[in-house]
Amino acid sequence: MANFSLATTDDGSLSLHENNLDELYHNRAGAYTEAVTNYVEPALQFLQLARPGGSLQVLDSCFGLGYNSLALANHLAISKQFSLQVDAVELDPEVLAVVPEVLAQPCFAALKNQTLANLNFRVNVCDLRQFLLERASSQYTNYDLIYHDPFSPKKVPELWSVDLFRHYFQSMAEDSALLTYASAPAVRGALISLGFSVFRTTGLGRKNGGTIAIKTSNKELVHELLSMPNSCIFEIAGEELRRLGKSSQVPFRDPNLNDNSQEILARREAEQIEFRKAAAII
Repeated sequence: MANFSLATTDDGSLSLHENNLDELYHNRAGAYTEAVTNYVEPALQFLQLARPGGSLQVLDSCFGLGYNSLALANHLAISKQFSLQVDAVELDPEVLAVVPEVLAQPCFAALKNQTLANLNFRVNVCDLRQFLLERASSQYTNYDLIYHDPFSPKKVPELWSVDLFRHYFQSMAEDSALLTYASAPAVRGALISLGFSVFRTTGLGRKNGGTIAIKTSNKELVHELLSMPNSCIFEIAGEELRRLGKSSQVPFRDPNLNDNSQEILARREAEQIEFRKAAAII
């Protein structure tokens, strides 16, 4: 693997280091721990109210080593509450070649030792933006969950645009959720502008917490979700909330899902300048 090297995170689970971007695929605190904290636990809390049983449709964007969906399947194999259909999107087939080694780890013992009815992974080896554009010209799948896990917005802004998130919103069922490790105001601001109800999830390591964006018109569902005992979903408050009122909340824009990162960053910088000028006049 020319662009990657194996790495072990603090919880003992395997990850990859991307050499060109000089970025670890996962939180250094633990690849498996990150999947559970940022993706599985908040998803299960949400599903407890919105989908108490049945079949789940999941889109796992930037699937990578598969931890997020595999950790979800691992839990569901124990509870046997759901059947699971995952549409996985990953650009690099070399990364997918490491998935069997990931599955061989002890943390996935439940998935190996039990059977989950109708567990199905459809792996799409392609660019995420192209995948979404192709879906736009056909009938959308009504996803119950979307896991969004690219490299950071600073490294690949083209995968964090408000325009990409709009495709997500259109492909999601009512009372569904999008989860990501990111907490950047540009990401949360974009999601809020599209009509998602946006909240913080539990922090991990040095990070304040990820984000869950819920597509729903049911205010009671949101109230119950935030009121659950031992909740891992929280209102955005303090400095994180204040930043959503500043130019840092200006989203990345990529209208046709085909601009390069330099174009997207320059467009956002120009819009931030105009935002600050308008704020100064007010």
